[in-house]
Amino acid sequence: MKTEKESSDNDIIASTEKKLRNVRTCLYILILAAIAKFAMTDFYESSFRTWLNVAILFLIVFLVLAVEKGLRKKLRAEKKKAKNNAYEHTSL
Repeated sequence: MKTEKESSDNDIIASTEKKLRNVRTCLYILILAAIAKFAMTDFYESSFRTWLNVAILFLIVFLVLAVEKGLRKKLRAEKKKAKNNAYEHTSL
């Protein structure tokens, strides 16, 4: 029989995994958009605005990468915590 704490840990882990999947999907779409934007950019008649748009798009990609890295760390910590809690319950 699962205790409330164990089921709560599983819900937190499932929620974090879902967030991580959503962030990865967003990241893949942003990377494809950045590649398309960069490929369609005409650098012969480039202006400051063109460079600014490309730079902003890559900045957004790097920010999403940072969010994804943070979620991965959080997920690892939650799984480790859940594993330690499970070990404590079995050893008692």
